[in-house]
Amino acid sequence: MDDGQLIVFDLDGTLVDQKAAAARWVDEFIRGCGADPDLRPWIIGELTARRPKDQVFPGIVERTSARVDPYALWQEYRRRMPELIELFPGVVRALRDLRGAGWMLGIATNGIADNQVGKIERTGLDALVDDWVVSSDVGIRKPDPGLVIVLAERIGVPLRGWMAGDGLETDIEAGRRAGLRTAWITDRPHADAAVDLVVGDVPGFAAAVLNR
Repeated sequence: MDDGQLIVFDLDGTLVDQKAAAARWVDEFIRGCGADPDLRPWIIGELTARRPKDQVFPGIVERTSARVDPYALWQEYRRRMPELIELFPGVVRALRDLRGAGWMLGIATNGIADNQVGKIERTGLDALVDDWVVSSDVGIRKPDPGLVIVLAERIGVPLRGWMAGDGLETDIEAGRRAGLRTAWITDRPHADAAVDLVVGDVPGFAAAVLNR
């Protein structure tokens, strides 16, 4: 492995299908509070936007006229999401293949620990990676490279390898600033993205790395 020992993955939108889980949660929410079903796409968009979720729920409650405290709804969302989340197809095999080839694997994710760790444990990712770090635990959010640096220190390997994620402004920027090669996981690439690799999914990334 001439290009390093460590691969850092983002969680939501990279390893797990956060958008599909959010859509299922929104369907439950609309049924439960009687909100206008036409608001479904807007609510999903709010929940999948790249910003802290505590900033999202006051607007959702106001626009849907839901009779619930925004903080209580945010807590319920965090409790329920790990039960709704699923891995993207092929992720388990890809991670096993990378570890079998000698790579150390970690997850660096923005979010609140109860929600994010719940997703990691419920999907079995805790048995497939060497460690993880959640922004709420350390007070650092991507694109700050500190989140990636903390993860490498926890795993005990040098910062040499890859950062793979679906967020250009968060994951890729954090990896670049940490000195890692970067892999953008996306099905909508554009030519001016400053990345080392563009692939459609984690299995495609694993294949590219293992065939180098």
